[in-house]
Amino acid sequence: MKLRQSMAGLHTWGGLLPSWLLYVIIFAGTVACFDKELSRWMRPALHQGSASTLSADDVRGWLQRNVSEELHAFWMHGPTAREPYWRLGWEVDGTETFHNVAFDPRSTQPEPMTETVGGDFFFKLHYNLHAGNIGMYIVGLAGMFMLVALVSGVIIHRRIFKDFFTLRPKANGQRAWLDAHNLFGVVGFPFHLVLAYTGVAIFVASYMPAAAQVSYAGNVMQYFGEVMGSYHRDELHQPAASPASLDTLIAESRREWGGAAVGWVSVHHPDDASAVVDIRRLDESRIGSPQDTLTYDAATGELLNRQDASTGYRAYVWLAGLHMAQFGGTLVRLLYLLMGLCGCAMLIGGLQVWLAKREARGDASLAWVRALNAAVFAGLPLASLALLWGNRLIPSTLAERAVAEGWVFVGAWLLVALWAVLRRQHSRRLLRDQLVLGAVLALGLPVINGLTGDGHLAASLARADWALASVDLFLIAAGLICAFYAWRFSAAPDRAETRGPVDRVQEA
Repeated sequence: MKLRQSMAGLHTWGGLLPSWLLYVIIFAGTVACFDKELSRWMRPALHQGSASTLSADDVRGWLQRNVSEELHAFWMHGPTAREPYWRLGWEVDGTETFHNVAFDPRSTQPEPMTETVGGDFFFKLHYNLHAGNIGMYIVGLAGMFMLVALVSGVIIHRRIFKDFFTLRPKANGQRAWLDAHNLFGVVGFPFHLVLAYTGVAIFVASYMPAAAQVSYAGNVMQYFGEVMGSYHRDELHQPAASPASLDTLIAESRREWGGAAVGWVSVHHPDDASAVVDIRRLDESRIGSPQDTLTYDAATGELLNRQDASTGYRAYVWLAGLHMAQFGGTLVRLLYLLMGLCGCAMLIGGLQVWLAKREARGDASLAWVRALNAAVFAGLPLASLALLWGNRLIPSTLAERAVAEGWVFVGAWLLVALWAVLRRQHSRRLLRDQLVLGAVLALGLPVINGLTGDGHLAASLARADWALASVDLFLIAAGLICAFYAWRFSAAPDRAETRGPVDRVQEA
C-alpha cells in the first residue's frame, strides 16, 4: 500500500472518530478567548465601566473585617481594560476551598463570583469537559488524534495550494463539502497544528507525572516550586505583626520594573509571622506571561526574593500563552476566534463528506449519524445560548445559582439531541428550525440584557465600553446570520425528505 493510500485511511478514521468531541473542544476554546468579557456580561452588577476608587489596602481591609477564619492565603488583582474592577480570592486554612469576589466600582461592595458560571464555564469545558482529570486525559487524547489528522491530511492532498483557491458551493453535495473542508483546513492549518500541539504539551506534566513523582517522592508542589523559582518560607506558628502597606509594596515593585504594570498580588500565611507578599509583573503584550515576581516580608516590607524561573519553565509558559491568547489585545483574540470557527467548519465539512459518500450507497443507518451531527454541531451553540438566557432569567436569590445555570446548559443540549433524533429523517427541515431557534435566542439576548441590567448595548457604546458591547454585537451578528440562512432554507423548494439517497446528496 502506498503512503498516500495508508494516510487516507488514517486521516478518515483518525479524524472521524473524535470529530464530535473535537468540535466541542474547539468551539468551547473559541468562546473562551473572550472569557473575561463574557464573565462580566453575565454579572449585570459589574456592567458600569466607572473607574474603581479602591486600593489594595482597601481590599485587604474588607477581607480582614469580613473573614474571621485563619487564612492559608489570599490574592487580588487590580482593574484592567477587560475587567475594570478589583478581584479578590482567599483560601481558609485547612479547607482547600476557594472563595472569590469582585468589587462593584460604584458601590465598592463585593459581588460573589460564584453566582454565575461566567466565561470560565467554556474554559473548563475546553480543557477537561467539566470531568476533572479524566476529562483532561480525554481532551489530550483527542488533541493527539487531531495532530494525526492534520499531518495525514497534508500528505494526502497533492494539490493543497490549488484547493485553497477552490470553492464550488453550487456543485453536488459531496464536492461542495469537500471544497469547504479543504478550504477551511488549509486556511487554518498552521493555527490548528500549533494549537493542537501546545494544547497537548502544556499538560505533559499531568499526562506523564512519573518523573516528578519519583524524583520528589510524591511532593509535586516542591517540583513546581523549584522549576518556577518561587520563594517559600515555612510557617513559624507565631502571631503576625502589623502588615506593611500593600499599596507601598506595589509602588516599589513598579519602580523596580521601570514603571511596568502589576498583576496578581498574593499574601501567603497572612496570620502567621512568616507571612510573605508575592507581586507578579503584568505585560499583556508578551505571548508568555512574565515570570518576574518580587517577594517581600509582609510585616517589614523587606525584599526577600526575585523569582528566576528556569529556561524550560519560561518555554513552557510561552507555549501556554500562545495557546490561551492572553496577549496582543483584542485583535489577536479576534484572530483566534476566526481561526477557531474555521476549525469548526473544517470538522463539519469533513463529516459531511464522509456522510455524503455513504449516503450515495443507500445506507439507511446513516440517519443516526445525521442525528448525531445535528445534536452536536447545532446542539452545542444552542445550549450555549440557553445558558446565557438562564443567566438572565434564574432569580439572583436562588441558592447554588451557578449550578442551576450549568443544568440549563445540559438540559437544553439534551432537548436538542432528542429533537435531532426524533427528526432524523427530516434533516433539512430540522436544520431550518434550528437556525430559526438560534436566531431567536441570539437576537433576544441583547434585548433581555438591556431589560435586566445597566449595561445595555446603547449605554456601552455611548461610553466606548467595547469589552462589554462586543458580547451583544457578536450575538446580534450571529442571530442575523442564523436568520438569513433560515430564510434561505425556507425560500428554497422544500423537497420531500423521502427522495432517494443520490437526491439527498445533491440537496446537501
